Amino acid sequence: MVDHAGADAEWDVFVSYSRSDAQKIAALVPALRTAGLRVFVDDTAVDDFASITATITEALSRSKVLLAVYSTEYPQRRACQWELTYAYLSGQHEGDPRRRTLVINPEPSADHVHPVELRDARHWPWPVTQAAIARLAERVAAHTEVITAPMGNVAHAPFVPWLPAPARTGSVAFTGRLAEQWLIHTALHRHRTPLVAQAGAGRTAQLRGMPGIGKTLLAQEYALHFSSSFPGGVFWFDLSFCEGSGPSEVMDAYADQISTVLSALGLNAGSETLPGLLSHLAVHLGERNTPCLWVVDGVPDGLAEEHLHLLRGPHLLSATLITTRSLRYPSFAETIDVPPLDDSDGLHLLTSGRRPADGLEQASATALVHDVGGLPQALNLLANLAPHSDFIHLRNQLHAPGPDILAGRQLPGSPKARGSRTSATALLSAPLTGHLPTDDILRLLALACPASLTRSAMEDLLSTATSYAPWEVTSLVSEAIEALLGSGALRPDPRLEQSWTIHPLLARAVRRHDKDTARQEDLRRTLLHALTPKPLNLSEGSERPSTALRPPSAAPLLRGGPSAASGTVEQAAAFDLQVELVTRVGVQPLAAEQGSLREALSSLHTLFVTVREVLHRMAGETAGPLTLPGLATTLANQHLRPFLTTWHPALQEYEATRPPGTGIVEHERQWKRSAAMRADLAALQAPLTSVAAELATVCGIDLLAAGTRATEG
Repeated sequence: MVDHAGADAEWDVFVSYSRSDAQKIAALVPALRTAGLRVFVDDTAVDDFASITATITEALSRSKVLLAVYSTEYPQRRACQWELTYAYLSGQHEGDPRRRTLVINPEPSADHVHPVELRDARHWPWPVTQAAIARLAERVAAHTEVITAPMGNVAHAPFVPWLPAPARTGSVAFTGRLAEQWLIHTALHRHRTPLVAQAGAGRTAQLRGMPGIGKTLLAQEYALHFSSSFPGGVFWFDLSFCEGSGPSEVMDAYADQISTVLSALGLNAGSETLPGLLSHLAVHLGERNTPCLWVVDGVPDGLAEEHLHLLRGPHLLSATLITTRSLRYPSFAETIDVPPLDDSDGLHLLTSGRRPADGLEQASATALVHDVGGLPQALNLLANLAPHSDFIHLRNQLHAPGPDILAGRQLPGSPKARGSRTSATALLSAPLTGHLPTDDILRLLALACPASLTRSAMEDLLSTATSYAPWEVTSLVSEAIEALLGSGALRPDPRLEQSWTIHPLLARAVRRHDKDTARQEDLRRTLLHALTPKPLNLSEGSERPSTALRPPSAAPLLRGGPSAASGTVEQAAAFDLQVELVTRVGVQPLAAEQGSLREALSSLHTLFVTVREVLHRMAGETAGPLTLPGLATTLANQHLRPFLTTWHPALQEYEATRPPGTGIVEHERQWKRSAAMRADLAALQAPLTSVAAELATVCGIDLLAAGTRATEG
């Protein structure tokens, strides 16, 4: 039942509430009427995905204020969100967005109240006694008395044009995101109101997030929900199909859409460049003198500052909103990261087509929300399948090793004008086919998911993987991380600096759709090997001597004792590095015509990896001035890196010419550069021996001296 006295009735108070708070309303409404107020109460249940009725719209336009009973359930109902926005925008047009909105909060905290401007403004706790309810009604009456006119249709413009046509319509499957919509609105209007606590230039915001997270739908919902703030129109430009294109192609596509808008407005810009086209449009917007919303959807990674500048609305009356996967545009605009749906909203979306039949199905549906990490588009796909199955069977299908139920299906409700993509291809910007560093980092993150990996862990893992030279790994990993940040694939771990993970559905897509499964298996073994605890004593005959050979502290091998500033961690690391160094071919000379140059290179490769491990072990050490990091860096960058960079590719190129039936060593001895490489290897002996001696000073144990004493004995 809708409580109203006629089509032309006017109301003092429009009561907005969640149906779960009906008992509270039953006590409040009589008190408001006793205070002499004309009260509109909608008793019909408007579904979250239903249209707002004409009756509700009319009642709001004829009401002076909206009284929101803002419980935790309130923001979950779309009807409540719409009513609150109507009143808020009415007040904003009058200069005070809080003038038309009164908030009663029955909860112990105000964290659920959006926007933040309403958390402290006329924000009343729920009265617990009848006398307190009466006093609250009197305060509402006092506030309403000074307002002489109803809200009217100021906040509900009859038509807001969209260009290029057709206008976007949103999606009935859109769920939640009220907080993000208010964050967008606040970011775009910081310059217009002093009520916002945070400082900022305003007018520009960016929605960031991985593919499938719902950035486009959120931008559409905001444009529809807050359209009355932009009577000059919504200008919507789609660059999502430009993913992977170069900057020039992206800006050409943008210019084509600007030209379409100018033509629709009857403006002839001829063959102007993009800045010229924008200038024509700026003049037009200035003449209209009404605020508008400028949306650029799907901004790809790789654009320079001068390109980003052209994506802004061309006039100060334009509020600019972009959506992007890239995490590399933080300076362009205020950032709003779009998170996965929480359990409540995710479950609501998943079960929108069919409710769970019993507790077991309910538990399976909740588990499905977790399985897909709250990704809206995956939940929407599963929701479309749910009417033809039960949630228990649906979850088994999701994890079955056979055909992927998320692959080969179009993303439902996709607003992309240039066509939609399957969920698998949307998550994987390009198929994994080879041994590229970006692919291998994705594989490692997928294998580790849901655990995160640090940058140093990724470097260590790739250092031991085939096809990578250890001294190149640092730069390769940095480049891969930058590329993945640009694609929106990485999720920073808030608990640990320089650490990332990926969304569980992306990890699933990598594992299921990697075309190089052998490479994935190699990296899986590398990861498991790194996670396996290392034994204290290695077996006899292994390349690395057992640390059980460490002599007692009173042995005569000490050379004046360890450095006074050396802590136990540094001493242990220095000893381990010295063990590796003195057993390598760089310190132990390789006689002419003896041994293998390839084995010598491999030995130095391993030493390079050990140096990196030592540096990582020392990263968190803070006791006293440390000597070891400088020694290790000198060893890696001044001695090992130049030698390996020169001779590894040279020997590799020569090895590729080895004819069938010729042994490795025999082929090496026929190499014209063999003598030169051996000479450079011999030249390493002096600097490496010097580093070993300095390591002995740090740890207090001189293994070279021990070797000399053993030889003399």
